[in-house]
Amino acid sequence: MDGTTTPQNGAAPAQQSGMPQSVRTDGNVIYIGKKSVMGYVLAVVTQFNHGEQEVFIKARGKAISRAVDVAEIVRNRFLPDAKVANILTKTEELDSEDGTKSKVSAIEIKMSK
Repeated sequence: MDGTTTPQNGAAPAQQSGMPQSVRTDGNVIYIGKKSVMGYVLAVVTQFNHGEQEVFIKARGKAISRAVDVAEIVRNRFLPDAKVANILTKTEELDSEDGTKSKVSAIEIKMSK
């Protein structure tokens, strides 16, 4: 989870409650890791400047606060017309190297123009 733009499968997610879901493509998912906040802000702004209408910011665990910072800096400083369209929180179960399972919180922030 250290890269700024990592491809995700191009499959369209299932629809819920009759509302069309957004399609996550190669370029519109930003995974938040340990890099500086401004590096991720640049990645989000770059995606919007290259024509993306939606950008998804994803983070797990301690990086969640950094993801919120990225969304707020983009919205307040760089792209005032960008909006936080949706926030999804969940718990993911991860397998560790010693075979145990641990639960970690995760967030997905959908920003749109």
